[in-house]
Amino acid sequence: MPMDERVDAVVVAEVERDLRAELERTQSQMASLTREHERAVVLKRIYEHDPITRERFTLLHENIDAYPGKMAALREEERLLSGWLARCQALRGKAA
Repeated sequence: MPMDERVDAVVVAEVERDLRAELERTQSQMASLTREHERAVVLKRIYEHDPITRERFTLLHENIDAYPGKMAALREEERLLSGWLARCQALRGKAA
């Protein structure tokens, strides 16, 4: 589609609504991941000097060691979605 071609405002609004919902889901995942990370840090301090089960070790690993990578991926998704929403708004302005 050439950049100067008109776009249907209804289609832009639908896409924008979908992207906004996806952004909200991503932000909710970020908040949940942060809560689980904080909980795991507290549990690690509680378990500190005692042997733990494989299950507990896995929980701690998933919520502490893997946290930076998971959060980085979610932040990148948030950045992309925010940029795409800004482009939707620009297209909506052109469609009006």
